[in-house]
Order: sequence, then C-alpha cells, then structure tokens
Amino acid sequence: MRRHLPALTAGLLVGLAPLASGAEDPADHAAPRVDGALRLRGLYSVDSAGGPDVGLSFLDADVRAQDLTSGGLSAWLDATLTVDFTDARERRFGEVPRVETVRDLALMQPLANERVRVAVGRQLLHQAGNAWVDGARVEVDLGPQSAERGAQTGVYAGASPDPYDATFRADKQAVGAFGGLHRGALEAALAWNAVLGDGALDRHFVFGRTHWRAADGLFFATYLVADFVDTPTLTTALVTADYAPIDDVKLTLNLSRYAIEQYRDASVYRNVVEPNQALLIGDEVLDLVYERARLTVTFRLPDDLREYQSLEWKHRSQDGRTAWLSTIGVRQSDAFVVGLDVDLQAQFHNGFESDTWLAAVTADYDVTGEVAVNGRATWFNGRTVGRETDRGRLFDESQSVWLVGGGADWRPSRAHRVGADYDAVLETELVDARNDEALWIHTLMGRYTYSY
Repeated sequence: MRRHLPALTAGLLVGLAPLASGAEDPADHAAPRVDGALRLRGLYSVDSAGGPDVGLSFLDADVRAQDLTSGGLSAWLDATLTVDFTDARERRFGEVPRVETVRDLALMQPLANERVRVAVGRQLLHQAGNAWVDGARVEVDLGPQSAERGAQTGVYAGASPDPYDATFRADKQAVGAFGGLHRGALEAALAWNAVLGDGALDRHFVFGRTHWRAADGLFFATYLVADFVDTPTLTTALVTADYAPIDDVKLTLNLSRYAIEQYRDASVYRNVVEPNQALLIGDEVLDLVYERARLTVTFRLPDDLREYQSLEWKHRSQDGRTAWLSTIGVRQSDAFVVGLDVDLQAQFHNGFESDTWLAAVTADYDVTGEVAVNGRATWFNGRTVGRETDRGRLFDESQSVWLVGGGADWRPSRAHRVGADYDAVLETELVDARNDEALWIHTLMGRYTYSY
C-alpha cells in the first residue's frame, strides 16, 4: 500500500493547482524557491569478541519547495533511507528501522488571500502533538498575523500510518482539530486527536503546549499529552521554569512524566517496550510510568568559565523504586586563549537497581574557521545493588567502560559540510562467575551534508 503514497501526492498536486488564484499574471510569478538539506551518514563497527561487523548507511532528505505555481503552491519532504549492508542487526545500535521511512510528503495550497491553507499527503503535525495522518489538513488564520500577535485553527482527517514501521494503513483512520495563539510573550497550542481501528476508537489523546516569558529573566514552558482510551492518564508531561535572578546565575527546574501511550489493542505494548525491559517486567506492561524532577544551577565565572550542577530525582511505577542523579561540571570557552572549548563533567547515580558514576571531558577547537576538530573521553563504572532479585542473588555484577574518540569537520562552503568521527570503547563484561573478559568496540562514522 505504501508505494501508492507518492503517486497519490502527485495526483493531488495536479488537482490542487486549479484552486490557486488565477488572477495573477503568470509573468509576475516568482521563481520557485527550494531549500533544505541532504545528509548522508555511514558507520562501520567491529568488536574483539568475534561479533558480526556492522555497517549502516543513512540518507536523510529534508526538502521544502515554495511558489511552485503563481498561486503559492508549496511541497515538502522529510524522509530517511536506511541501508544495512552487512545485515548484522546488532543490538548495540538498536533495532534497525525499515529501509525507507517517510515522515512528511505533502503539498499545501493557500486560498482566500493566504488566510486559508489546504495541505494533502503524509503529514506529521507538530502543532497537534505529533499526530500523524495520510490525508488532508485545513488551517485558517483568525485575524491579522504578525510577529507579536496571531491565532490559527485547523482540522485534519485521513488514514493513520503505522507508528512503528511507517507503512500506510487503510484500516486505521486519524482525525483531529488544533489551534494556536500568540500574544506578545505568550504562545499556546491545543489539539484533540483520535485514531480509529476497524471502526472502533483505538487511541484518543489531547495535546497542549505553552511558552511564556513572564518577566525579564523568568520563562515557563509546558508540553502535555493526556490519553483517554482507558483510564484518563497524563502520558507525557514536560514542565520547565527558567529563572535568571542576575546576569551570572541561572536556575532551571524540569518536571517530567512519561507513560506508555494508551491503545485499545494491548498487544501494541510489546512493540513499545524495549526487549531488556520486557525480560524484567513481563509482556503485559499496562502501567509503566517514569517521573522525574531536576534542578540545575549555572554560574558564569570570570575567564569565560561556566560552572553547572544539577540534582535529579526519578521514580518508576514498575516496582516503586526511586533513583538519584547528581551532575557537576565546568565549561570554559577560549581555554588557554587559543580558541579551545573544554567541558569537564562528573556524574553520580544512585539508580533503580545499580550505583554508577562517570567522568567525562570534551574539547572542541576551531582550527581555521572552515575546519574544526574535537576530542572526548569518558570513564563509566557501575555495580548492581538489587541483591533481593533472583539475578542479584546469583551474581555480583559490575561493569567498567572507557570511551575515547575524536572527529573533524570541514565546511569548504556554506552549502557543503564533511565530517568524520572515530570512537573506541573498552567495556568489561559482567564480572561474575561466568565471564571476566573485556570487549573492544571500534566505530568509524562519516557524514556529508548538502544545504541549499
């Protein structure tokens, strides 16, 4: 079914073109404008344990074309092509996605002096809380729009793409409505969304977002998603408050909550939960919630120094456990008066099932304005503390990881950028009765970006 999407979009281009205003003389039509970026990434990784070589390549396309017709027709594409040319499917790089993933492929036609806009095709609607639809969207400006004031509303409907492999699903439908408001220092958005499967409600959620500069140095932001298919639940909540009482001090408070999105079909949870989590908590995961609060304090010191520290508290519903994370670091720009940027950081984590700590250093140096190099090193150490579990009673598990890497970026022109990175990881296996061998992992990555 997915192969019909580009053909459908092309057909809609032909169908929408007559809707554009025909009053304008074609000779006055501005030339089409195309901008975006193409990114080619590739990596190759080997290890010392005789595991499979891993080779992956990604082509990311982010393209937007405007003024395709005298009526202002525009189009955009956001897609990734993935090639696993070793077919290793190694877990250390996560689950390899589908060969092609199309997130956006759509056309938009403005009508009625551009106050009304109609878009058709595959669309990821950020203004509706990342609702996803293969269909149509209509949005309307409510009154005059400016950089300081404006309001919009809209609706959408169509098929609902599969959220896990991005395939077209004719048996599922998506419908919703959204609106946005901008009044000086306040920006807000609100949306209602529903996903239907086989004629029944599959997912039902509401999205809300605000950005508010309450005063000089005081800023609030919220991002909320509430699901209603089963028990009303706040599945995603991000709340941030930034306060700078003086120029050299900044306080940031982050509150967050993450829960699994509610679908009528409970089998979907097996696709959401990572395999290592499923081993611990079973297949039927209906109440997995993570809550977090983090306070960060940043001080600006003389000589381009910034000192930052944060304290984070976390809780999970899986077993009622809590965890603490403390971070302290210092960042200096133009270290040694040679343009070197250095960041030193230490973390101490009293986790849900383990105690860990790490020390890290990163350095960036702009060599010529076109060429920049960077280096990094991290030392991680951890040990389990879940002695009451069956696994904890059998093994006293610990792990130490060293990561050393570096890279270079070259930007010969505004349109072209080339980069390469190398990382070496020395990882001790679980130190227990079974194994005490170290593992080396070597990874080389190259990048090329063409911006236009």
